[in-house]
Amino acid sequence: MNAACQTTPSAQTAVAEWLQPVHWQLFATLEFPWNAKPETATSKFDQMIDTMERTLRTRVCCVSASETRSKSGATVPLHIHAAFTAASPIPRQLVAGIWTDGVGRTNSVGGDLARVEPFNPARGGISYIVKLINDPDCEWGFRNVHLFNRNIQIEPKTDHASLRSARRWQAQNGIAGSQHGLLSRAA
Repeated sequence: MNAACQTTPSAQTAVAEWLQPVHWQLFATLEFPWNAKPETATSKFDQMIDTMERTLRTRVCCVSASETRSKSGATVPLHIHAAFTAASPIPRQLVAGIWTDGVGRTNSVGGDLARVEPFNPARGGISYIVKLINDPDCEWGFRNVHLFNRNIQIEPKTDHASLRSARRWQAQNGIAGSQHGLLSRAA
């Protein structure tokens, strides 16, 4: 899901606080070997997450921002900052490998297209990702945050595929579903 970047200045703080309860595993900076367009960046990133989910056999939670400006405001080639987590450990090499394969260059020099490191909350990674949330050239998005942040309540879908997916997620994570489809930890 992508969100518009035209928000109030306090949006950076609000989004960072909203994402704070998630136990992030990895932080990544992902680049392209060509001058990518925003829609291409979004498509490649979504493909990477889909591949990660198939490989890990679980849902992946992420927050990302595609940017064309540096911290100082200078124009730079489009790149993506992202944080990831899942119900199982995510190997750094998996993210880097899928990204490099997905952008079509297998001769990455020293991981120059995908810098992936363990997430360290003390380094302010989430604030860094959402730093340009007010910039109209920034595209940011998130996926499956509701599964990893118990403060977020959503109305469950009732179609067959969504119910089957929810049951699978519950079974993977030792969660019991209530009669209304809201999730609660089994005691």
